[in-house]
Amino acid sequence: MVEIASQIVLCLVIAALIGFFIGLIVGKLIGEKNQSSIYSANTVSHVGAQSNIYNKPLIRSAPRPMGKDSLQEIEGIDRNLEVKLNEIGIFHFDQIAEWTPKNCKWIEEHLKLEHKQIEDENWLVEAKNLSKNPKIR
Repeated sequence: MVEIASQIVLCLVIAALIGFFIGLIVGKLIGEKNQSSIYSANTVSHVGAQSNIYNKPLIRSAPRPMGKDSLQEIEGIDRNLEVKLNEIGIFHFDQIAEWTPKNCKWIEEHLKLEHKQIEDENWLVEAKNLSKNPKIR
């Protein structure tokens, strides 16, 4: 009985070693193909990958139930930029009004805007005014 059990264990160990080496060989072959495709891939995106996550402004996963604000009312925000802001979770004037200088820098880097564009176009001031006076909209 012990002899049969030892033969079974020996067969299982041999099968495991064979499986390991086959997996190692196949993994190396597939890994080389994937590695070359990773380095050759040329991805294009409208968002910058180098922005610091700790400077990211407060975002929302969806607009409030009453709907999103028309960010185009802020001078310098066109339809395309509003879509990009919505994609990253900026839907309301009060979100923009609460941005710090680091948040502004993050947005400019992330959306590839001009340096100091947010400050130069007074987005924060306009957003504060629009969030305080909803009837003006």
